Amino acid sequence: MRAVFAFLAALLLGGTVIALIGQSPMEAYRALWDGSLGSPDAWLKTLGQATPLLLTGIAVLIGLSVGLFNIGAEGQMAIGGLVGALVAAAVPSVLAVPLGLLGGALGGACWAWLPAWLKLRRGAHEVIVAILLNYVARNLTRWLATMPLKDPTGQAPQTTEVHATLPRLFEGHDVHAGLLLGLVAVGSIAWALTRTVWGYETRLVGQNPEAARAAGVRVELVTLRAFLLSGALAGLAGAVVVLGVVPFHRFPADFYGIGYGFDGLAVALLAGSQAWAVLPAALLFGALGAGADQMSFATETPKQLAQVVQALLILGLSARFVWKKRPAR
Repeated sequence: MRAVFAFLAALLLGGTVIALIGQSPMEAYRALWDGSLGSPDAWLKTLGQATPLLLTGIAVLIGLSVGLFNIGAEGQMAIGGLVGALVAAAVPSVLAVPLGLLGGALGGACWAWLPAWLKLRRGAHEVIVAILLNYVARNLTRWLATMPLKDPTGQAPQTTEVHATLPRLFEGHDVHAGLLLGLVAVGSIAWALTRTVWGYETRLVGQNPEAARAAGVRVELVTLRAFLLSGALAGLAGAVVVLGVVPFHRFPADFYGIGYGFDGLAVALLAGSQAWAVLPAALLFGALGAGADQMSFATETPKQLAQVVQALLILGLSARFVWKKRPAR
């Protein structure tokens, strides 16, 4: 219920900003609705936008469940996208998709290992380390796609094209089998967190590490496993985008700027402690992304205002999250 109030407050404040620039909030929001949920084509566009958010959202939520904030999902996604593109381009077409997805997941997990190791062995804060590694991932993947791994047959800074891609669920739309992977990931993690020993230990460590250690839980091992799984899902999201979204089918030098990893933070915050809630949260942010262009075209409202609504929503949810963590007097 608090998440609903935060969303309504974000819409109200966003409408105030729209009114201040001389536009009608009602018309802007109507156009936003039409571009995201107002027709079958709009729904398909929203599903396409929500697909990677399912994976990055559940990735960040796993970190939160074990008491860590994986703010490095964007960097892990970039590394996963690059590794997935390279693997898929290097193997036979029949193996390109499964091995490309596996390579993306392994790449993301490897990139998540360093902040997890520094947290457990040296006490470094995972947020600081992950933020710094985001910049490393951005510049490293940009350099690799521009220089040593650049497609020699073209001029653009990007890797070699992958000829086997994720199958389309609807022709003419960026809704592909990655959506099914996202749904399976969310459903599996939601079930595992509440129905398995792994999920019990993960949530126990996140709520009270000392009590978990006293109960015989190997806190460091559980934490490491959860963070590596979080990175693997973020890396898988990168491979899904590269192998499924037009016009990618390769890794471009500016891939880092697509923002799905950062949006996954908001999805996880909106979901709270319920893994299944990642699905409606991803759909919500997918709808905001899908409807922004229609809002800008129909009402001349800058589409960046949809990002303003997202930012206000994140602030409201983050404040709720921080307030809940405050110690009682």
